[in-house]
Amino acid sequence: MKKTLFLMMAAFTTLAVSTPAQAARQYPSVEAAKQKVTDDGYILFIYPEGWDRYGEKLCKKLIADAGVQEAAGNAALILAPIYQNRNEKNNAHVKSVVAPLGYPGDMSDISYPALVFYEKGGRSYATLHGEALMNSSTAEVAALVKGKMAAKKKQDDLLAKANASSDAGEKNRLLLESSRVDGIEWPGGLRDAMRNNDPEDKHGYLGILNFGFGRGKDEAMTDYLARLDKVLENPQLSPWQKQRACADAIGQIRRSYGPLAGGTLITKYAKKMQKLDPESPLGLSAPVVMRDWVKTYRYGQGWSDQIIPSVPEPMLMHDVPITKPGTYAIHFKLTTGRDGIIVKRLRLMDGKKCVASHDEPCEVSWSAGTEKDITFTVKKDLKKPCLEITYGNDPGKRSTWGEITVIPR
Repeated sequence: MKKTLFLMMAAFTTLAVSTPAQAARQYPSVEAAKQKVTDDGYILFIYPEGWDRYGEKLCKKLIADAGVQEAAGNAALILAPIYQNRNEKNNAHVKSVVAPLGYPGDMSDISYPALVFYEKGGRSYATLHGEALMNSSTAEVAALVKGKMAAKKKQDDLLAKANASSDAGEKNRLLLESSRVDGIEWPGGLRDAMRNNDPEDKHGYLGILNFGFGRGKDEAMTDYLARLDKVLENPQLSPWQKQRACADAIGQIRRSYGPLAGGTLITKYAKKMQKLDPESPLGLSAPVVMRDWVKTYRYGQGWSDQIIPSVPEPMLMHDVPITKPGTYAIHFKLTTGRDGIIVKRLRLMDGKKCVASHDEPCEVSWSAGTEKDITFTVKKDLKKPCLEITYGNDPGKRSTWGEITVIPR
């Protein structure tokens, strides 16, 4: 706990230390920059020594660029090699350049070349690598660097305000906000600091930070989705947290209801996921989910174990041949399987409007009869006819196949 608070306080106190203004400049090593480093910390320009000439040339070009140097504020810029084939000699060279920072041992999750941003105290808080670096012009890289530096300044300001506040709720609100600054990592020791401020989490901010949403063991899907709808109304949760909850629900729906029965609900939560942040990875995946994970139930498919959901969720059967006034029998015929079906409710729809409804449960099975009719009378033309079928089979009793046909009377 003391170590955590020390880390947090160190971040706060550096804000209060006035250092003379200086332009970002290059140093041969972290050790050489250590005595002159400012609150803007360090930026390592990591290049692939001897095995990627383009990457090496790019880093050397960027570190010398006036626009990048200006964007870096007062940071210490260090050109750091990474070797493809490491040995005792080149490992010693890397260590002489970057010690006492954490590279290269903890940099296995990034590609090279890369820019790695460090606080004055030595903690890495951001990286710039991959397409964002390789496919950007020098001016665009400078803008990205400037954005990282501005994000860190914003986060530090929030930490300073939290440190200055005497109210536990306000402290943790500001600390939570500091975790949501885009483009950089959370402050070090954040959870422990929030727990220290409000041990019982009376204000709820630690719970929001640690938020995770999933289906409880033996929790009914209806209860789970009702709980999700409440969660999505919580203004304290970030769009990303809500998107994760929607993504979890989409997986649960597809596993429980299937792509046919669950189509409406999958679409509902995919649209919410997209609306929360259209440009995020989950936002961009939403149209793909709606295209590939949702199947349409059409006339002629009848029923099968794949169509009948494990819960009584209404399903729409499209392209039903009922367009003109008259009397029609919806004919259910069991063809094979062990269980048969229970039709809890059957409604004839015209688009979203209910034209006729049969609300008395009907069983089609080997014991109750393998064929049943449900009759509807239609009084006017229908433009978008479909059947809304609510199956009532128990979850473990869906070994059944059959035909559904429409017979004019």
